[in-house]
Amino acid sequence: MNNQAELSSSPAQTKLMPSGGEKIRILVVDDHPVLLSGLRLLLNAEADMEVVGTSDTGPKALALARELQPDIVLLDISLPGTSGLLLLPEILREAPQTRVLMLTMHEEYQYLKEALAKGAMGFMLKKCLDVDLLYAIRSVRRGQIYIHPAMMPDILGSQNKDASSPEEMLWLLLSKREQQVMLAVTMGFTSREIAEQLFLSEKTVATYRSRAMAKLGLETRAELVELVSRQKRSVG
Repeated sequence: MNNQAELSSSPAQTKLMPSGGEKIRILVVDDHPVLLSGLRLLLNAEADMEVVGTSDTGPKALALARELQPDIVLLDISLPGTSGLLLLPEILREAPQTRVLMLTMHEEYQYLKEALAKGAMGFMLKKCLDVDLLYAIRSVRRGQIYIHPAMMPDILGSQNKDASSPEEMLWLLLSKREQQVMLAVTMGFTSREIAEQLFLSEKTVATYRSRAMAKLGLETRAELVELVSRQKRSVG
């Protein structure tokens, strides 16, 4: 699998733009007029982004997706008379090349799991919009999966609620921040990148990493990657 789960954003990272100078064409689907207006202003202010349409209903969103074939659809989970999760596969059928980034106030893991299973490329909490959204859009446009780090504790909690093996119990001994840092390490991020994404200093990241590795009884990144892989297989 080539997709890489992203964590967070920083002002420096939002400068990452797709090659070729083409703008990312975005369709925004949300039933809150104020949010629609704010997102249009925010995204159109970016040199590499353009809002090509907005919708506050499912039927209109489908029609626009079919007509516009946008690069990205920002799709709210809660819509009048339907759910963005139900609308998601229909949008992908109408616009197969489009990548969908879910917008929601719901932090429960079940929503994230269903969205990814139905083809979403990202999951964005509305409370974490602004700079984080810009980075998420660019990540999804590059073909990467984006999951905001605020979701990581719920993901880990859901995966480990039935923990029984010694390794699983050790993982549960890590703090939420230690778990975030360890997951980022397994994804290949450097200490500097993790620091930027989690708004920490490199020294703090190094402290979390060394402390977590000691708790897990590991010495190398390879051992960490293997442990996390076994964890995923055990819950998959």
